Amino acid sequence: MGIARMNKVYLLAHQADKEHVLSALQQSGLLEISDITGTEEAEGWVKSLARDQEQEALQELEGKLAEVRFNLDFLNRYHPVKKGLLDDFLAEKKSITAGEMERLAAGWADISSKVFAAIKTIDEKLLQIRNEETHLQNLQQQLLPWRRLPVPLEQLQSTPAVTIELFALPVNSADKFRSELAETGAAYALEQVEYLRGEIYFVLVAHHSDAETVRNVLKRFDYVKHTFPELTGLPEELLAGVEEDLHKLAAKQEVVRQNIAELAQYREQLLYYLDYLTVLREKRQAMENLGRTASTFVLEGWIREADVKKLKHLLADVSDSVAVMVREPEPGEAFPVLLENKPLFAPFEFVTKLYGAPSPYGVDPTAAFTPFFVIFFGIALTDAAYGLVLSLVAVLGLMKIKGENMRRLLKIIFACGLSTVVFGWLIGGWLGFQVLGAPLYFDSPSDPMRLLVYSLGLGNIDIFWGMKLKLIHLVRQRQYFAAFADVILWYGLIIGLLLLIVPAAATFGKYLAIISAVGLILTQGRAQGSIMKKFFSGVLSLYNITGYLSDILSYSRLLALGLATGVVSLTVNTMAGLLKGHPIGYVAMLIIMAGGHVFNLAINALGAFIHSSRLQYIEFYNQFYEGGGKHFNPFRIQTRHIEIRPDGLQHK
Repeated sequence: MGIARMNKVYLLAHQADKEHVLSALQQSGLLEISDITGTEEAEGWVKSLARDQEQEALQELEGKLAEVRFNLDFLNRYHPVKKGLLDDFLAEKKSITAGEMERLAAGWADISSKVFAAIKTIDEKLLQIRNEETHLQNLQQQLLPWRRLPVPLEQLQSTPAVTIELFALPVNSADKFRSELAETGAAYALEQVEYLRGEIYFVLVAHHSDAETVRNVLKRFDYVKHTFPELTGLPEELLAGVEEDLHKLAAKQEVVRQNIAELAQYREQLLYYLDYLTVLREKRQAMENLGRTASTFVLEGWIREADVKKLKHLLADVSDSVAVMVREPEPGEAFPVLLENKPLFAPFEFVTKLYGAPSPYGVDPTAAFTPFFVIFFGIALTDAAYGLVLSLVAVLGLMKIKGENMRRLLKIIFACGLSTVVFGWLIGGWLGFQVLGAPLYFDSPSDPMRLLVYSLGLGNIDIFWGMKLKLIHLVRQRQYFAAFADVILWYGLIIGLLLLIVPAAATFGKYLAIISAVGLILTQGRAQGSIMKKFFSGVLSLYNITGYLSDILSYSRLLALGLATGVVSLTVNTMAGLLKGHPIGYVAMLIIMAGGHVFNLAINALGAFIHSSRLQYIEFYNQFYEGGGKHFNPFRIQTRHIEIRPDGLQHK
């Protein structure tokens, strides 16, 4: 188990069989298709191939996808589906065969076109309503300050005898304006109509002979002139008419929204059509990676070695014209990484993939780090009740949720929950209380040094386990001297130094450390050119012992995380305990207990997951891990709303 053995596949077939072959490959999900015209290998015959062109078909598909997405976005905006927090995870996919999907697709396409046409009409109506509504609202805001005017607006126009001005001034300028206007001695009448939003609204009537004088005073202030050239009637009556028109528009908008609600019945079919078009687009995009001649097409890809026979049988059922050539990767050739682990370890590939893919010629760390990850999580959380809650939540989720990635995460949570129950019972408690015999071994908050020693001891074992993986990998690569020089000698130096703190083994440890150190000096500079460079490089390599020691010290975070959970639990319990003694106090106590422990569980479970991962990614991986790989991504059907079962592949 570990990294799956992969084979390179070349597939040659007649152009007439291209659709059937690609459909079969997409339904099987066995092969990752590479861009054959983008590679340099086999240059002689690859250069004679043209890139398969699917631009027109892709553009047509993108147009249909844009249409159905527009439909769904519009329906979700005006008629959203009310969903619970876990509805997306718990939703059951409609299960149909590939043949059924093809038969239903024409009906879905017809529905999408009709809904699109209806929505365009509705959207235009809504836009017209919004424009009218905006106009009326603006008019309403314009008329509102003048609603107390007892004079129709058409009569508030200047005449040859008088000039009439309607304007607004900031409230802090009004008194000064009145004063300066009075000082002019002009013949005028000034009436305050309204005070609104920090402004005072005035009507000013001045004799035509003093109109220029009045305007000159106004210009010295920050005033806003108001005019109503097209309105007739009293402002109050006009406002009532605007309000009535707004109510009519609201009623009209409600009718339109009811039409949208009627279209929402097609949402499910639109979602299925979106999945169908997505599958088709992925097929068209895959075609662009093919090479072609006038009558044939060529496909290049990678497949798991164990699936080669299955692929050949599959293609033999599709067409007699398909020729398949399979080979192993050439020395040093990069291939996609597919992790293969036993069912017990497979869920923890989720943690591995969060970091990235290992080198195709490296080591899959999943099975190796799994027990340490689970143990570290339990020590970091250290509350048996919290672990029980995590495991129960995981079990309930596994009963309902179908998504593979989510199920893997839930299995990790279940295992980590059980670990937390064990370590919480051994060295912690239940919700911060020492009940049910807890702690069975020792009380970590009262004896933190013991927990520190155990944490560092586990860290040392974890690091040694990583070094062992490097040793095994080097031996499998037949690099025996590197295995001795780069792993065994470091084992000797670290173990020797650790034995110095054990009086009975101190002498043995001293000689083991000295011999190992001499060996490292003589071997670690072997890549250098001159003898002096080899010697000094070997001496400087001993400095790396500080890296090992710092890696081991990193595991002290398990102590800090475990104590943090216990301290917060104790704090919550103490705060809640202060409220007991009164019925209302007991209610408040329960609220504080529930809220505090839920918060403590959430924040410290997240911290336990993150720091357990970090100890693997930084300290454990550092001993052996080679990254830079690319995860295997087979050409397959990927949908969100329907589950498509393979069926009736087109037979020869």
